[in-house]
Amino acid sequence: MKYGWILQVMLALILAASFAQGALAAGAASGSSASSLECSLEIPLDKNQASDALVAGSSWERARINIENPGTETLYNMTILIEVPDNLEATVSPQPYPITEEGQKITAEIGDLAPGQSASVFFDVKPPASIEFKKQAVFTVHTAYTGGEVQSEHKVSIIPPPSWLTYFTILASLLIFVGILAAVKRSGVLDLFTTVDLITIALLAAVIAVVFRYVSKLINLGWFDGLVIAIPTVVLMIVALQLVRKPGTATLLFTCVLLISMVVWGSHIMWLGFYLAEGVVVDLLVFLFRMDYADRRATAITYGISRGVVSTLVFYLLYAPVEWKISYAPWYVGLQLAFACAGGLIGGVLGYDTAVKMSGARF
Repeated sequence: MKYGWILQVMLALILAASFAQGALAAGAASGSSASSLECSLEIPLDKNQASDALVAGSSWERARINIENPGTETLYNMTILIEVPDNLEATVSPQPYPITEEGQKITAEIGDLAPGQSASVFFDVKPPASIEFKKQAVFTVHTAYTGGEVQSEHKVSIIPPPSWLTYFTILASLLIFVGILAAVKRSGVLDLFTTVDLITIALLAAVIAVVFRYVSKLINLGWFDGLVIAIPTVVLMIVALQLVRKPGTATLLFTCVLLISMVVWGSHIMWLGFYLAEGVVVDLLVFLFRMDYADRRATAITYGISRGVVSTLVFYLLYAPVEWKISYAPWYVGLQLAFACAGGLIGGVLGYDTAVKMSGARF
């Protein structure tokens, strides 16, 4: 089968991701000790996000206190008192245990805990709207039972909201966009695009912005969303490069993707920088390869992988913390970067073959 190796690569990625997820679960389950009582805090519960870290200005995050009795005797009349740091808001929802909330203190009456048995208390916390610099918040957990008491502290980092980056990103994106328009107008590059070229770019951008994004929302594949979106996006990008063959094709393509997304999905103008980065890096590579519009399979793959690397790093290191107030774990960013490179590789191969077949149908 001609593309059998592509299926093998995707299968290997799926197995690697499954192994990583299993290893994380095993690591979370291990680590028991011979102490009379084990207590741990998980926040946020989303394993994709950085553990023990909150971004100021974000919405409510779910937290969980885990209590386990690793001993050989039952612990009777257990009560858990959680002291939430003053700079965090806290709230609780109905749970199997009697639970009360008073100010910054949450009390849960667990009852008896048999050997090997565990109990969990869930609550929600909200970081402050803003802070001057990175701070440490300490959760103190008092666990009392008949004949004993255990106290533990859990430190959580509160990261300042990069609000200034938000405005800087919007301003820089607009300035770059205006600069590109001015350079294009002065150099007359835009005059090189024919009506057919513009229609081709608009149609391909519409497919990327509407069809692919709708399919992504319809079939949510979790970790593999980036891979699923990257492959067809790179395919159409390579097709646009070969069919249009004009300087700035990729930048114009992804700019149209943003404009269509703003109309259809309500995307914010601040994402302009994200889409520009995807296009600019490809157009720069086209120039560096002496106006090679993915005419070779190797350059098509290079463009696809470069687009994936830049878009992934810009999103997870800048736009996710700025726009969504989410700090992703480094391992998750690395995993998505690998998926983006794989998507660029596969999309580059498929895009090259598709563009070669379509080149004969150009007007």
